[in-house]
Amino acid sequence: MLVYCMPLATLSLSSETDKLALLALKEKLTNGVQDALPSWNESLHFCEWQGVTCGRRHMRVSALRLKNQPLGGILGPSLGNLTFLRLLNLSNINLHGEIPKQIGRLKRLQVLNLNDNNLHGEVPMELRNCTAIKVIFLRSNRLSGRIPTWFESMKQLTRLHLGTNNLVGTIPSSLKNVSSL
Repeated sequence: MLVYCMPLATLSLSSETDKLALLALKEKLTNGVQDALPSWNESLHFCEWQGVTCGRRHMRVSALRLKNQPLGGILGPSLGNLTFLRLLNLSNINLHGEIPKQIGRLKRLQVLNLNDNNLHGEVPMELRNCTAIKVIFLRSNRLSGRIPTWFESMKQLTRLHLGTNNLVGTIPSSLKNVSSL
């Protein structure tokens, strides 16, 4: 049996990247309110923080679930540094602002739930770089523009919820090419 072990220095550096990304994300998500997300501090390893799940092998953030909380901030660009993220659920946390373009760096992302917030702007084109994505929930925000035609390139996509936004135009006929949808 072949066992590959990542050097401890590499593991520490990778983990530090995720920790710093989460701390920067907390600052933006909470508008700097100190009492918000109290477990997100130095006394616990970040894999033990509320809403954070890490993979066992690499100790990198694989899921971030912070739903139904009155956080009220924005999604910061540091989100894009959580490169092992597979699931993102930030539904109903009173987010505002735009979805950061850095979301396109999340190549492993499979589930994106930003339902029931106050996000505005267009669906970022960079999201199409998330080729593993299966589920996109952006319902009940203030997103604008047209429904992107590039959704057709997301061959893994099984669910797409865009209702109750300020999107204009018709549903692109190219979406019929996504057989899994």
